[in-house]
Amino acid sequence: MELSEIDKKLIMELEYHFPFNEKPFSEISERLGITEDEIIKKTKELLSNEIIKRVGMYVNFRAKGMEGALIAAEIPTENLEKYRKITLAIKELTHNYIRNHPKYNVWFVLKAENKDKLKENVEKIIEETGGRDYVILFSKKTLKLSVKYDIIRGVSYSEPEEIHEKIPTAEELGIPKELLKDLSLPLQITSRPFRNIAEKYNMKESELVELIKELKEKGVIKDYGATVNGDKVGIKENAMMLVNSDDIESSCYNLAKNLKEATHVVLRESDKKWDYLCYAMIHGADKKIIFEVAKKGVEITKAKSYMLLFSLDNLKPGIVI
Repeated sequence: MELSEIDKKLIMELEYHFPFNEKPFSEISERLGITEDEIIKKTKELLSNEIIKRVGMYVNFRAKGMEGALIAAEIPTENLEKYRKITLAIKELTHNYIRNHPKYNVWFVLKAENKDKLKENVEKIIEETGGRDYVILFSKKTLKLSVKYDIIRGVSYSEPEEIHEKIPTAEELGIPKELLKDLSLPLQITSRPFRNIAEKYNMKESELVELIKELKEKGVIKDYGATVNGDKVGIKENAMMLVNSDDIESSCYNLAKNLKEATHVVLRESDKKWDYLCYAMIHGADKKIIFEVAKKGVEITKAKSYMLLFSLDNLKPGIVI
């Protein structure tokens, strides 16, 4: 699908400025000077052509009472297809990539109800796929999560977010955990995309929208708006930046606050000796852009060493819920 200038403007609005409004597409239509029906039609076209993956939001796994970790695994090349088939069926396993690390060729994210269960599930995956070794990098703090692509500049880009030291659970918020699960699903592309969820929980649409806004302010909801398929808009490269510094927590906070091209910034803790505990994701039209961004990251963190691991293959493409 050839993107027109109005398509590009619409994508940027859906990504960066999706309204907290009972009728969000109506508000976007006023901004762009196009009818609401045309906005909805174009958004559906972008979805059907896989340029946009979804319109919705990400619900922080901690609000659901879960633990998360990034796992670096050494899977024999001859077992990669078996590994791919097994992991495709695990809904708690996401961000599943082959990367150019000299030892650990597979990097994936896994969630579970607690750390012990997470370890158990990792061991099972490694055993079933003939893995030789692995490192579990638990998520200590998610300092930034905002997967936004500036399709004009050809690089991931978003403003820094407020860093929340603790994410409240559904129980602490006094809302059903099932509601958080429903909010994790893509929104319907209709004039009133919040109506069905609001009716299910006996809420007014305006009340649900205000609740979503409140949950975003508390760090429960991240990445509100459209999720764009980078490959379809020229953002074809991505790399994971791993940082080692003398004060890793301070370095990671500085990275989250100052590296606007980072989509994810996570402070991690390892189950074994591992020097690199600050992680950031960078996306760009080419590797040159990513290398330039990484240089800024090194300056910001005062890194004494770092790795830049490029994605070689996506083993589980699609929407992360």
